[in-house]
Amino acid sequence: MRDDMARVILGRPRTLCSVPNKRHRTQLEGLPSKQGLRRFQAEHSGQKGFNVYIAPLRRFLDKQVGRPWKKVHAEIDTCLRPGNAVQQHVHALLEDVVIVQPGWGIKRRPQQPSRDPWPQPLYVDPRDGILKRTANLPEAKTHRQKMAEEKRRTPPVERIALSAERELRCIDGIWYEVVLAQLPQPQYRATIQRVLSKSGRAHAAPTVITVRRLITPAVRDAATGETVLAGPEIDDPVAWGRHRQRYPDRRYAVAKRQISAADLRRHGLANRKTAD
Repeated sequence: MRDDMARVILGRPRTLCSVPNKRHRTQLEGLPSKQGLRRFQAEHSGQKGFNVYIAPLRRFLDKQVGRPWKKVHAEIDTCLRPGNAVQQHVHALLEDVVIVQPGWGIKRRPQQPSRDPWPQPLYVDPRDGILKRTANLPEAKTHRQKMAEEKRRTPPVERIALSAERELRCIDGIWYEVVLAQLPQPQYRATIQRVLSKSGRAHAAPTVITVRRLITPAVRDAATGETVLAGPEIDDPVAWGRHRQRYPDRRYAVAKRQISAADLRRHGLANRKTAD
């Protein structure tokens, strides 16, 4: 462990000096009209502040995995002075990284699921006193396997509704913002159709029926590129049932645009790579 680890973890550099530099002196017109006493004291007093940077300590302990905890703790104590209260604060930070007496068999609440049995990334094995990683425990590995299986079973999200007229849709692995609109009202025209009788008679008269056929022109879906009919081709209850199953909300895409990387981060999405 480096000798200045306590200063790296807890210290913070001094603020600006109270003696201004003549080369970078601010003009009188550029100074603020009002300024609080605390801000001036913090910027020009040159005092040191107290801060905690736990990352260097975590990196050091991560490199000590596999060593006896007594030797690691003794090495840390050699770099800390007993009479310095600030340096002794490092011992309190060790509890956030290493759990010395892990609670074996402690069950977590269902409301607080976690992949590890405790929040500390490292622990001291009470059987041999060796510093080990929490992620290598059998319980943690089993939890990660269960999470991976659930992720594979869960189908990926393909649509995210933003409003009644806008939604995010994944098309071929790329996320787009799609503008939706209602299908036009279908209009039908009655036509007379002659149907031959199926009685088997040679000179049977054909049956005359009236069929209502769709005359509303089809529209093009901007997302899929397919043509969408305003209704079934024949005004029939069975045909209407099939049409409602395919278009339950009677909407189609009129425009689309690929969303930017900032929008992907804001919605927590990512474009999926598709095989060529």
